[in-house]
Amino acid sequence: MARHLHLILISLIFCFYTATAQAAKPRLKLDDVGEVYMANSGARKAQQDFHHGLAQLHNFEFDDAEEAFKKARDIDPDFALAYWGEAMTHNHPLWWYQDKEAALEILNAYAETPDARQQKAPTEFAKDLFRAIDTLYCDAEKETCDDRYRLVMKELYEKYPDNVEIAAFYGLSIMATDHEGRNFATYMQAAAIMERFRPLYPNHPGLAHYLIHSTDDPIHAPLGLDAANAYGDIAPNAAHAQHMTSHIYLALGDWDGVIRANLRSTALINKKRRENGKMDAGCGHASSWLMYGYLQKGMREEAHDLMVLCAQNASVDEPSRSLAFYFSWQRLLYMIDTGEWDGDVAAMTNVNTDAIGFRQNMTLANGWIALKTGNLDAADGALRQLRQIHNAMEKEWDANGVAANDPTRAEIKVEALQLEGAMALARGQTSKALTLMRQAADLEATLPFGYGPPAPAKPSHELLGETLLALGKMDEAREVLTEALSRTHNKRLSLAALAAVEAATSGSSSSTTHPDP
Repeated sequence: MARHLHLILISLIFCFYTATAQAAKPRLKLDDVGEVYMANSGARKAQQDFHHGLAQLHNFEFDDAEEAFKKARDIDPDFALAYWGEAMTHNHPLWWYQDKEAALEILNAYAETPDARQQKAPTEFAKDLFRAIDTLYCDAEKETCDDRYRLVMKELYEKYPDNVEIAAFYGLSIMATDHEGRNFATYMQAAAIMERFRPLYPNHPGLAHYLIHSTDDPIHAPLGLDAANAYGDIAPNAAHAQHMTSHIYLALGDWDGVIRANLRSTALINKKRRENGKMDAGCGHASSWLMYGYLQKGMREEAHDLMVLCAQNASVDEPSRSLAFYFSWQRLLYMIDTGEWDGDVAAMTNVNTDAIGFRQNMTLANGWIALKTGNLDAADGALRQLRQIHNAMEKEWDANGVAANDPTRAEIKVEALQLEGAMALARGQTSKALTLMRQAADLEATLPFGYGPPAPAKPSHELLGETLLALGKMDEAREVLTEALSRTHNKRLSLAALAAVEAATSGSSSSTTHPDP
C-alpha cells in the first residue's frame, strides 16, 4: 500500500512539474512566420507580439518586426527584451545598413546607459543580450562594431550552446563581418552552425534563412537547396522569406524556381500595398529577380509587362532612392538581355531624381543604346559621363570610409571597360577591343561571386565569349563561355553563344543565330 501511495505521489509531482513547464512557455501562433521561442520576463499577454517580432526579425521583415516589438512593450513597458528586439530591427546586417540613432533611442528608453541597462535587466540572459546589442551599436565605425559584436555573440554561443536563438544570431553575426564581399571560409562557418541546429528546429525561420544566405553562390548552392525548398512553407506570410528561396534557385540556374518564389513574394508585397491604397509594384528587389527569371526563360512579354509597371511606379514626382535605382537597374537588365535598343523600354527615361546609383545605370544603358543604334558620338559622351560618375562615387566612398579594396569600387570600372571595348569593336579596332574586354573579364573575376542577377548586368566573360565567337576565335570562345556559365549557371545568352560555338566547330549546318556581341 505504501509503495502504491509512493508511486501516486511521484506521478502527481511529475504532472505538477509538467504542467508548470507548459504554463511557463506560452501558446503561440506563428505558423505564418516561423516557429521561434526565447525565454523572457515579459507579461504573458505580450508574448505573441514579442515572438511574432522575433520571427520577423529573422525573416528580415524589419518593419513588421518593429511594429510587433512596439506592441509588446506597449502591453508591458518593463519588457526588457522587447526593447532589445525593437532596437535590433534597426540593424540590417547583410545589407550593411544600420540606424544607430534610432536604435539607441529605443535602448535609452529602457535605461539611459549600458551600465543602467545591465542593472535594470531582470535576468542574466537579458543582461547578456543587452551587452551584445550595446556592442553592436558601439561608439565606433560600423565595421568595427560588427567585429566586436561577433566576438560577444561567440561568447554567448559558448555560454548557451543549446540555445537556437543565440546560435542563429551568432551565425548571422559571422556573415555580417564579411564587409569586403563573400569569403567562402567565413560563410561556411555560419553554414555549419545552421546545419547543426536545423534537424532539431526544422521550422525555425532564422536557421533556414541564414543557411540560404551562407550558401547562395554557384559553388555551394546545393548545400542550401533543402533549406530553400522548406523556407517558403516555414514563413508563408513573410515576403522576404518567399523571395529568399530564389537565392538558391538562381545560383543553380533553376529559372522556374526563381519565378515561382518571386511571384509568391510579390503577391504578398502587393497585397499589403493594395491595403494601403497603392498600386502593385513592378520595381523592387523581388520584382527585379522575377523579371530576370522571365528573361532567362525567354518570357519576354511577361518581363516587358513588369517593366511597364515599374515605369508607372517610377513616374511619381519624387521617387525614393530605392525605387529609382530598381527602375534603372531593371531597364538595364531588360535591354542587355533582349537587345531591344530602340523599343519602348529604351525610351523610359523620365524619372525625377539625381541619385548617383540611378545615374550610373541610366548612363551605362544609354551608352549601349547609342552604340547599338550607330551613334558613336553619343556613346563617347556616355562613356565620359560614366567616368565622371565614377569619380564622384570614388569621392563618396572615400568620405564614407569604404575600403580601397572594397569590390563595390570595381563594378563601374568593369562596366566602363566593357563599353569602351564594344565601341572599339564597332570602329574596327579588334585588337584594342579584345584587350579591353579581357581586362574587364580579368577584373570581374577578382570580384566575389554575386548572389543575384549579374552585376555588372552584362557578365564580362559572356561579352568576351560572344565577341570571340563573332570573330571566329572558337577555341578561346569556348573556354571563356564555359567560365561564364560557371559564374552564372544556365544563363540564356551564354548557353546560346556556347551552342553556336559547338555548332560551328562540329561542322554542323545548325541555324543557330550568333548572339549580338
